Amino acid sequence: MEPPSPAESLTAARPPAWPGHDLRRRLTWLIVLRTGVISIVLGLALWVSWINEVDPSGAASLTLVGIVATTYVMTLVYSLLLRAGVAAERLVWPEIVGDLAVTSLLVHVTGGAQSAYTFFFALTIVGAAAVRSRGATVAVTLTSMALFSLVALSAWQAVVPLPSLPPVTPSAQTTPLFLRSLGLNLATQVGVGVLGYLLAGELQRTEASLASERRVVADLVTLHEDIVRSLTSGLVTVDLDGHVLTINEAASELLGAASPGTGGDVEAILPGLRARLDELAPLDALRRADLVIDRADGPLALGISVSPLRDVHDRVVGRVINFTDLTELRRMERQVKHAERMATVGQLAAGIAHEIRNPLASMSGSIELLQQLPGASDDDRALMAIVIREIDRLNALINDLLDYANPRPRESVPFDFAHLVEETLQVARQDRGALAVEVALARPAEAVEVVADAAKLRQVVWNLVRNASDAAATGGSHVHVSVRATRDAAILEVADDGPGIAPDKLARVFDPFFTTKKRGTGLGLATCHNVVTEHGGTIEVASEPGQGTMFVVTLPRTQA
Repeated sequence: MEPPSPAESLTAARPPAWPGHDLRRRLTWLIVLRTGVISIVLGLALWVSWINEVDPSGAASLTLVGIVATTYVMTLVYSLLLRAGVAAERLVWPEIVGDLAVTSLLVHVTGGAQSAYTFFFALTIVGAAAVRSRGATVAVTLTSMALFSLVALSAWQAVVPLPSLPPVTPSAQTTPLFLRSLGLNLATQVGVGVLGYLLAGELQRTEASLASERRVVADLVTLHEDIVRSLTSGLVTVDLDGHVLTINEAASELLGAASPGTGGDVEAILPGLRARLDELAPLDALRRADLVIDRADGPLALGISVSPLRDVHDRVVGRVINFTDLTELRRMERQVKHAERMATVGQLAAGIAHEIRNPLASMSGSIELLQQLPGASDDDRALMAIVIREIDRLNALINDLLDYANPRPRESVPFDFAHLVEETLQVARQDRGALAVEVALARPAEAVEVVADAAKLRQVVWNLVRNASDAAATGGSHVHVSVRATRDAAILEVADDGPGIAPDKLARVFDPFFTTKKRGTGLGLATCHNVVTEHGGTIEVASEPGQGTMFVVTLPRTQA
């Protein structure tokens, strides 16, 4: 026999789904017992009639059959009412009263104190003890004794001359025999009543204990569900075949899909997990792995731990899969590595630049003196002018290097970032060599207030727009710049429709001295990255070959 699944065990531990469940169940069993007993009565009556050659159409036989038929009808009505959802509490007393009435009539018809069915009174008392309280058991016992005494006296004295089945003739009993039969039956009912009283008390204690245990179980189940629902990490349980048993809300939200419910394949929500698990430790050990899921909005990096799911017998019946979104952590790790790499390169470059600067100054001064010599020809002066121009370009590069390696302290003031972007574009449009294509700006009508260093951010905007313009000029036609604001951040987007950046180069665009231009220094984007990071913001790039490139700068609106 297969052990129950964890889901089945949890369901079995839950308390009844509605109040009065136990009473309904006991009442159902009472109805079934009544049906069986009445069927036996009918069989015995038919057998007695056949043995004594009683006319089946006689009054006694018809009366008995009528009583049995009435009991069947009552049983059917009770059953239908229970199925219809009528509260069991409302059916208990009608059923007990009906049983007492039918039993009284049956005993009277079959001989009063001499009837073979006087034990039905005892059964009614037991039934009352099973479905009601001790007080109800006492009341039913006293009522049963009174009804039996009344029926016995009526039959003995022939007060109500109903026909009796042969060979019983109640009125022919002598007084001692009648009193003896009456006393024995009443004593029996008293004894059954005492036992029923004890039974009802025990049932009440048991029911109270079960109710208490069920409340504890219900509290534990609720606590378990609250814990699982409150987890910020994803939690999925699967059986040995990889079918999902449970999935919490965090997992559904993290995976961007509705809960598949039970029975679904774990591969549908965590593609690639089976292959990763097969590479790791055995089933009954804790396993950890990283898993990357490709989604429409980008890759999702998950840190997954898988442990065995055991039942109460310590048998492995499935797996517990816990996972956390590591996408942001991995991105931050890449940023830290990038920052460390840039810091190292920047320090090295600054040292080299400082050593080169003095010889360049000497060379520039010497060339200027040579230009002033009277014997220098025009060709010599032209060549020396080229040397001086290249020395100036090297000096500009060295200054950029020194600014990159040793930036000036930030001077943060509140200003309108959208206006700064608009103003920078206006200046760039006036510089014929700055922009090679048309640049469009989209900005909100209201101000986008930030607290930052305006000069440094102006440099960021200038570098990004210049780079986008140069890229669009080699395969596109325009650059789109947009500024927008959220509650906590100002966002700048600079997009071009140029040739894009190859995937193998995309991760290096913020590295110092990395450039795709023929005459670029490779410091523009590196400087942008440093400035944005210094302000507590982020700068990201997205590009597809042939589809253009977009840079997104996110800045906090308050001082970082």
